Amino acid sequence: MTLKSQVEYRCPQCHLAWLPYMNGLMCPACQRIVPNEEVTGILGEALESARFNKRLYGRYDLEYWIAHRLGDRYLQWGFKALQIAADNPETIPDKVALAALFELDLEEMAPYRPHLMGFLARLVELFREAVSKNSADWEKMPEPEKPFFGRKIIDENGSE
Repeated sequence: MTLKSQVEYRCPQCHLAWLPYMNGLMCPACQRIVPNEEVTGILGEALESARFNKRLYGRYDLEYWIAHRLGDRYLQWGFKALQIAADNPETIPDKVALAALFELDLEEMAPYRPHLMGFLARLVELFREAVSKNSADWEKMPEPEKPFFGRKIIDENGSE
């Protein structure tokens, strides 16, 4: 189980499916300037889901991931970048974004590449800010103690 995205978006002008993640962006295909009210919350969703993954599974990047919405694909790409960023804390966000893109199979995503570089780099910046503010919030939760069924309990006197 993990936190999935609820975000979908298509450019009203050219109908390209992509996610505006901050103010001032233009559509990667038609260059339409995106009004502030169309900016999605994908960065916040990605951070929340990544923190959930880390706390529950000990990793950001999950082995099995099914994308139901476009936002889920952005989360998946973001998890890859965050895992690289966590494994390479001295690497600048732009280099982390580039490394993540090299690991992703984005052949059909040619128009997205500069957009995704920006998204991944910004996500890494926000991630590092969040971790520096409260690193304990980004640590794996301890595993619960497993019960020993059938184990006899012996008190201090040696009796059961």
